[in-house]
Amino acid sequence: MIQEIIVLSDTGIPLFFHDFLENDDEENSNYQIIASYFDQICRFAKYGFKESITTLKMNKSVFYFYTHPTSHFHLILKCDSKIDDKKLKRKSIDLFAKEVFDRFLTKYKAVLRDFKGDISNFKPFSKDLKEMAKERGLLRDLVPKTFQTS
Repeated sequence: MIQEIIVLSDTGIPLFFHDFLENDDEENSNYQIIASYFDQICRFAKYGFKESITTLKMNKSVFYFYTHPTSHFHLILKCDSKIDDKKLKRKSIDLFAKEVFDRFLTKYKAVLRDFKGDISNFKPFSKDLKEMAKERGLLRDLVPKTFQTS
């Protein structure tokens, strides 16, 4: 279901990335470029059309975009495209996104207030994220890319 999560600051700075498929670091190193690209798409929709992008669907993936109502931080969840057809699972993802924001913003409140660009402070959040996703059953049906066939 959920494959990757990116947290962006209110200014579009990628703060945190987690890959549930545990792909190699070389592939994950591009997340900052991808996150910045998604931030620009969201800003374009907001300022160009006065609308918000909530979903971007591709052949094999669907990206869900969430903006925290008070901090204006962004959360981007990459999921398997099959999830888009199931409303119950979509509701679970919505609730999960809210929980991720609540925990991340609470846990790193002091770090975020005095943020000077060191994103390594947020790395331990991966452990919290794995536990949260596992509790919600959002890790089922994941197959690492090393075992997938084309």
